Formats: sequence, structure tokens, C-alpha cells
Amino acid sequence: MKIRDPYHLALTALTQFAGAGRFGWGMPLVTTAVAEELGLSPTPVREALARLAGEGVIEHRPGRGYFALSPSSSDIIELYELHGRLAQWALIRCGSSLVWPVAEKAGAPQERLERLFAQLVEASGNGALVRAHRRTVAQLRPIRIVEERVAPLPSEVVDRMEGLLSQARLDHLSPVVETYHSERAAHAQPVFAMMRKSAESIDQI
Repeated sequence: MKIRDPYHLALTALTQFAGAGRFGWGMPLVTTAVAEELGLSPTPVREALARLAGEGVIEHRPGRGYFALSPSSSDIIELYELHGRLAQWALIRCGSSLVWPVAEKAGAPQERLERLFAQLVEASGNGALVRAHRRTVAQLRPIRIVEERVAPLPSEVVDRMEGLLSQARLDHLSPVVETYHSERAAHAQPVFAMMRKSAESIDQI
């Protein structure tokens, strides 16, 4: 890959924008406006948008164009249910063979937890699981940004998960993971309401 390859520059930038919650709920992503901001032609931007739409990071509405995700409260609940099942599958796949690295405590609780789940899924050795998890995380990131304003994640939750993983106590970790996802899903309605209020256009950011 060339360092200045326009397609990958557009893909990287748009992925970062979406993951950082820059695009407001349901915001239209105008190809020409994005291309102008990134200093690229519309073609690679359009290709990157199509790729992200295929991965579920943004939405493609035939005949209307591309839009930021506009998840409903039920969508948020379903995403957490899916993420929870992927995490539980990873725990089952790892079994007693899991050797957990020393936990990196740098970063906010949500960053640490995302890193923890990513390492857990990678340790499962299942490529399909890893890909499904990455797509789910990409869809959850803008939700989690808003969620931090509604119900910040206590660091004690992450501390406990890291501690159980370091001791390979997966039987004790499984119910903790289930509780975490249930509690996050319980905040879906206020998160949804705040996401709708916080919609902004790319020109205002």
C-alpha cells in the first residue's frame, strides 16, 4: 500500500471520524464535502464510503446516499447483546488454555475494556469471530462516546475483568461479562435520546 494512496487515506480518515463520534446521528455524508475537507477527489471517498457501508459502520440508503448510523434504542440493545455473545463465545473458545498478558492500565476505563475484549477475541483464534467483533465494535464506538456522558463506566468494572482474566478464572468472568452488557443495554433509551440531540453537520465540526 502506498503511503499516499487516496482510497486508504479516505478509508482511514472516515473510519476515525466515525469511531470518534464525529458524525451526528443520521447525518448525511456528502461525498463532495468530505472529499474537499480531506483534499481528495470524490472517487476514492465514494469507494471508502461504500466499503464502510458494507461493514456496517455507516448506512447506505439507495437513491439517497450515505449517512452516519442512526441506531434506535432497540438497535443499541441488540448491538450490546451481540457484543456480549461474541465475548462469551471467545471465552468458550479460549477455555483453560488462555494465557493472559499483563494488563495495560493506561487509558480511560472504556479504552481499557475495548482493548481487553479485543485481546480476548484475538486469543480465541477464530477469524470469523474476530471480524464479527471488529464490525460490532465499530458500530458501538459512537454509541459509547455518548454513553460516557449518560452513564460513565466505573473503572472498578474493568479492574475486576482484568483481574479475573489474569488469573484465568473464566468461569467467574462469564457472569461479570453478562452483567456488564446487560447494564450497558439498560441505558439504551437515554443514549438514543442524546444521540438524536447531538446531530451536527460536517461543516460545523
